[in-house]
Amino acid sequence: MRGKILFAYFIFLFYVNLTPRVPTVPISGGDKIAHFLEFFILGILGYNKAFLLVLPIVLEYLQLFVPGRCFSYYDMIANLIGFGVGVTVGWWYESGKKGALPFHKGRN
Repeated sequence: MRGKILFAYFIFLFYVNLTPRVPTVPISGGDKIAHFLEFFILGILGYNKAFLLVLPIVLEYLQLFVPGRCFSYYDMIANLIGFGVGVTVGWWYESGKKGALPFHKGRN
């Protein structure tokens, strides 16, 4: 089930990040918050999928080829920070369900 949700969210991210129409956020710095949250959710859903690390970079880079969109290092940084925090939260949540912290001596 989690894999299907991750795949659907993956498609959603491609649509949102690669459509010519740029979504607007009515608060100052809101686009960076939106980038953070988009990839935070991806990080939680795919915390154990290392290949997803390239997605925040690739999606921002591909915006160079979409009319009406532009590449931004700040957006890429917000993407990567959101993804990193999401992976950390997903990993922490899943390790807590197993009963031991990841670096606990009793863990294999």
